[in-house]
Amino acid sequence: MRRKFIGLILCFTLFSMSILTGCSLFTRNTKMYYDTVVATLEKDGKVINITKKELIESYSSYGAMYEQYYGYTAKEAYDMSLTLIENKKIAIEEIKSLRGISDDGEGLYENEKDYLWNETLNALFDNLDSYYNDIVGEESAEEESDAITFEGYTKNAKIENSVILKTSVSKTIMESYDFDEQNAHDYNNKEDRDLIYSNFVEFVTTSNEDYQKAFNKYRQALISSETGLNLSTDTLSLFQREIDRLYNLMFENYLVELYSEQYQDYSEESTVTINDVVQLYSSKVRKGYVQYEIEQDSTYSENMQSNPSTVYYYKQNDDTKYFTVANVLIKFNDEQQEKYNQLYEKFYGQSPDDGDAPEVGENGYDGTYYYKDYEKDLNDLYNSLQYIVREKDNKGNNTYTEIGRTGSGDELLRLIQGGLSSGSEETKAKWINEYLYLYNEDTGMINAESMYVVGVDSEGNAVSSFVEPFNEAALKLYNNGNANFGDVSPLVRTNYGLHILIYTGPAINENIANIQKGVDENVDWTYNEGDEKNSESVIYALYNTRLNPLVDKTYFDVLYDELNQTTSDLQSQKLEEAKNQYTIKHYESRYSDLI
Repeated sequence: MRRKFIGLILCFTLFSMSILTGCSLFTRNTKMYYDTVVATLEKDGKVINITKKELIESYSSYGAMYEQYYGYTAKEAYDMSLTLIENKKIAIEEIKSLRGISDDGEGLYENEKDYLWNETLNALFDNLDSYYNDIVGEESAEEESDAITFEGYTKNAKIENSVILKTSVSKTIMESYDFDEQNAHDYNNKEDRDLIYSNFVEFVTTSNEDYQKAFNKYRQALISSETGLNLSTDTLSLFQREIDRLYNLMFENYLVELYSEQYQDYSEESTVTINDVVQLYSSKVRKGYVQYEIEQDSTYSENMQSNPSTVYYYKQNDDTKYFTVANVLIKFNDEQQEKYNQLYEKFYGQSPDDGDAPEVGENGYDGTYYYKDYEKDLNDLYNSLQYIVREKDNKGNNTYTEIGRTGSGDELLRLIQGGLSSGSEETKAKWINEYLYLYNEDTGMINAESMYVVGVDSEGNAVSSFVEPFNEAALKLYNNGNANFGDVSPLVRTNYGLHILIYTGPAINENIANIQKGVDENVDWTYNEGDEKNSESVIYALYNTRLNPLVDKTYFDVLYDELNQTTSDLQSQKLEEAKNQYTIKHYESRYSDLI
């Protein structure tokens, strides 16, 4: 399994896989213009140039997105683009030096040469497929459907024999690569290099007409990308240069991955210890105690409502009780929403977005629209709602695709009540998940870290930012703390549509709350061997307590993932150390026309 590179290297690798074809960015599209050196990296007398063409490619594929969507100035976007190139080139130089690999690939092992040959061939076919998909009208994965996917959580570690073991051990690229020594290829061997083109052409000539059209589009894009460079445009020469370009990209990307692999941990036993997890939890509880008890931070309730899994200390003297509910929503469509808004404004004299409904008489705000008529019109509107139905695929990837609408809110309510009328908590949790993905239109429930949280204060009032009908139904469902997991509310009417609330337990987990009794700002738990089997220990509670009853993700998982992420920062640190050994010069005047 490949691990992610550090951010900037990864981004550069991704954009460098693209083809800069089909358009001319500048009228001065000449070799001299593109070859202008806009920055240099120098170490031990060796100078590495960064050209204007590389900067334009970097900006077009990555930097422009930050300017368009994240508010970067053009200069900031180009500076970032330049940094991406620098990081990649330095990583490449460092791994070349360490491994003794030359610019033409000498020093690579036979399996690495074969891997790069196959990666080049695959990249060529991937590019052809992109043109083919344009021709046959295939949409991107994002546009293909409105399907939703239950992602769940993949555990990264487990505890065995008092140590933390990774549940999935990373492999290097070559460990994952199926090398066939008898049929190995080397791009630097001319016959092997020519074989890529001949295989490519053979596929095109024996494929359907659409692939042949795709081939021609690819060819025209290559011609367009080389406008002004005075290069031959016969098909063989075009694709030989394209294959060379793709090989160089594969070669550079592989070197970056080799650099990355130096700082990855490939052993089964994690470098994170159980005591590391316990100590991190201790520090978070101490911080929470100081924040909420000593400093009396007023955001405790707000944080509990937004996501209780981010609150590590529970206030011992807090009179508010927090509980969670799942929400299955049958949502108004645009036409129904407009109708609801019209009825509301007709009776109350204001939009539902203008705040709480004003007090008006039985005859409505202007005395012409009676409450009984308003109620009848609302009944007709809510009765017209039909719940969405999705179909779960049979490929095991938990994707649900909409297949239509059927049935009323009452019918869906009976279906859910019947499914949750019996069974263990684990069984009910499974069915609640199914209902949320099969029938629900509340996107806030999809792959949520927590179900919705509602608080109830000592006087029985809701502590919540939800609309009033939602809060009232949630409090009735809670039943002064007597609700059982999987209890279902009647249909709830709001300005969004119809809701079915399902009780999913207290927001403050009893297992975690119990270990915090009597703690203060000096709490400092430690791990003793075997504590993971002791039901009264901190690590036992963390390891066996889920954040959300619907997803198998525990407090231990959250803490471990945070610690494991910090260990990967070594790679970023090493790159910065290497970068400090280079003299880097930017020649802004040479690319000021781009900005």
